[in-house]
Amino acid sequence: MSVGSGAREGRELEEPRWAAFFEDLNKRIEDGADFETTIEVVADPTVGTEAERLPLNSITYEDGDDQIAIGVGGRSRRFPAVLWHYVDRPRRMFVSEDDDDELTALIIESEDEALTLVRLHAA
Repeated sequence: MSVGSGAREGRELEEPRWAAFFEDLNKRIEDGADFETTIEVVADPTVGTEAERLPLNSITYEDGDDQIAIGVGGRSRRFPAVLWHYVDRPRRMFVSEDDDDELTALIIESEDEALTLVRLHAA
């Protein structure tokens, strides 16, 4: 799946479920799940990779700020600092899973139609 061609693959997750979805994912990370994360962005006039195969630290939906915060790194000596990517005014989110129902990607569309693809790879 690439941001450009298959941007809205997977099942759409409605906004009232985002916070709980991210809480469950963060709990899995706290319990030892290890994901390598690649973040790609398509936004006028920018297209590119912001992070490639860094450990997922956390991801949250801040309703009051109308923002999704994605933290990568900060989980080992190799990646001691947490780097943050923010999606302002998210409006739609799609969740992709493999045949074993393991999370493989999140596609987030913001109010200005920018797309953020968060690819998750089991480490």
